Amino acid sequence: MNNDFGWAAGFGFGFVILMLVIYLGILALCLWIGYLIMRTAVKNGILLADAERAGRGYGGPGGYGAPGAPGVPPQGYRPPPVPPTP
Repeated sequence: MNNDFGWAAGFGFGFVILMLVIYLGILALCLWIGYLIMRTAVKNGILLADAERAGRGYGGPGGYGAPGAPGVPPQGYRPPPVPPTP
């Protein structure tokens, strides 16, 4: 029986290696794209939460925030009424 395949003798092993490299490349690409999507979603969520918290007047955790710029009254500040002059 003649089992000499000639030029196609290593085709099976090379094909398996090639498919393994392609599979690992696609898997790595999927993980990287998923990471980028998650990173962007978390970043946007944090920015949205910060904007909402700033809109409500909360400066930070527990309602304690950094003081505002000098000369700028806090949000919702109303100056005391001026008494009428006689």
